[in-house]
Amino acid sequence: MALTELKGQTTGTQKVRIERGPVRVFAQSLLDDDPIYDGDDAPVPPTFPFVMPFWGSLGQGGAAGLPIEKLRGPGRAILHGEQGFEFTRYPRVGDVLEGVTTVTDVYEKERSNGGKLEFYVTETEWSDAETAEPVCTSIFTLVINVRPPKPA
Repeated sequence: MALTELKGQTTGTQKVRIERGPVRVFAQSLLDDDPIYDGDDAPVPPTFPFVMPFWGSLGQGGAAGLPIEKLRGPGRAILHGEQGFEFTRYPRVGDVLEGVTTVTDVYEKERSNGGKLEFYVTETEWSDAETAEPVCTSIFTLVINVRPPKPA
């Protein structure tokens, strides 16, 4: 059963510093050799906000997110669903950003084999740590594939 009680909850605040090396490596992993990503104030590639909590955490608040330990279990596979980004401006190398993550939706769908899919949608609103001006919003959907019950 989907944890619908998570809907509307803020799962944490995090603070990140965007560094040049991770931005360059991320662009290279996308096979994007544009020299724009090499500069001291380079913009980030469009999907970089997804990894900011992992590559830029300043250790304040940890990685905000869903309670994965409550979502794991026998017969449950965790999958990456949709992701999307809305930019007020592109984050840049040198930015220090604060992100607040909120669970915006939780729902489930029955599968034809008797199993279920659970959907957990989060939005992380990133703002400039100094000015509090909005920078971007990262929207992510985590999917749990729940196996059908075994026949008796």
